[in-house]
Amino acid sequence: MTTTTTTSPVINMTTVSSELVLDPSDNAWMMVSTAFVLMMTPALAFFYGGLVDRKNILNQLFLSFICMGIVFVQWVLFGFSFAFGPPVSVGFGSFGDSLLRFGQRLDDAYSPNYPLLTYAAYQGTFAIITPALISGAIVGRMKLIPYMIFIAIWTTVCYDPLAHWVWGENGWLKDLGTLDFAGGTVVHISSGVSGLVASLILGRRIDWKPHGSIAHNIPFTVLGTFLLWVGWSGFNAGSANVASGLASLALVNTYAAAAAGLLTWVVIGTIRGQVSVSGACIGPIIGLVSITPACGFVQPGWALVFGIIPTIIIYFLLLYKHHMIFDDALDVAVVHGCGGIIGAFMTGLFSELSNNPGGADGAFYGHPIQLWYQIAGILTAIGFASVCTAGILIPLKYTIGIRLSPEEELRGTDSIVHGEKWILTDKPCHTTTSNGIPANRSQYPPYTIHNN
Repeated sequence: MTTTTTTSPVINMTTVSSELVLDPSDNAWMMVSTAFVLMMTPALAFFYGGLVDRKNILNQLFLSFICMGIVFVQWVLFGFSFAFGPPVSVGFGSFGDSLLRFGQRLDDAYSPNYPLLTYAAYQGTFAIITPALISGAIVGRMKLIPYMIFIAIWTTVCYDPLAHWVWGENGWLKDLGTLDFAGGTVVHISSGVSGLVASLILGRRIDWKPHGSIAHNIPFTVLGTFLLWVGWSGFNAGSANVASGLASLALVNTYAAAAAGLLTWVVIGTIRGQVSVSGACIGPIIGLVSITPACGFVQPGWALVFGIIPTIIIYFLLLYKHHMIFDDALDVAVVHGCGGIIGAFMTGLFSELSNNPGGADGAFYGHPIQLWYQIAGILTAIGFASVCTAGILIPLKYTIGIRLSPEEELRGTDSIVHGEKWILTDKPCHTTTSNGIPANRSQYPPYTIHNN
């Protein structure tokens, strides 16, 4: 993402013609990438939904789903402008492009070959999935309205400034030299750290068991993994911003790291005597998270290393997570936070300027100071996300309250928050009474799922 500045005319939407798109192929690629990244949010919902217990699955799906509404409305109103609008300083964007009132103008800073609207939509999908990731840390114990308020505020005060610092015009971390091709710091470290802070503020679940597994629908998780892997094509390769060789490099690196992460997890599981399907789904996610900051800066051979090393480290962190004092239900802090940190650090080792003129050589290629630039980005994301998350949740905790009561938590968020239940049945979903009101759905027995 280049940072040159240009002044582009605002075009009236009613008079736009196809000639305004300098490269239709680039515009098409970015729109396809936007759809891929948008798909990642429902994919995440399935991934998370399969890992929670039956009484919370609908709520877990909804926590991701509602981000698509809250965040994109915020993005249109002022979020994009705050993250990528004309800078008012090295720290923040402005509100000059609020309501996306720039028609279909082209912009040298972000979208020189296609309308800035396409770029705004693409970046909006990143803004959607980032807070959705946090929901995996708060399974089954947070009230819905405080969660929605948190998402709206967090996107504004945490995600938007971070995106500006790393990717925005005159962003200070970008000017410093921090490399983050597709969101290792902006997306994964920020969401992982925020998930950790949120889980600490909320406290452990009432029925939390350090060695317990709450996964109840592994096929959902497998489906989510498949779709996330596919969606990451747009997430990483789309961050090249053009249909170019750089996009091809990012795509191959993405698949290589995911494949290496999957095989690494399976090999470790085989050595230890058992390969769980739900665990195997985590392997490629670790590889995908770790390669995200580096996919446009390293060669495919190094991408395999990005899949192997972080997966080994995170495997054993998860193996001993029962020693940790916090209840991060779906391991957001470890998988996304630690995965993003390791990936961002390794970017400082293995990046090559010859791969991407917008990058830099890493420590392995004669530029050791790049490691310090990466560490600066890592520490900034950790500190800023921690402060923002605590600064939002603590006031909410002591005003409107953020946690369900013990009784509500034990009953489950599906019935308490949504008035619905997830059941697997061979009968119709519900019947109706004579006045057309649905009868109690719980009268139908669920299938019994045995986990050997």
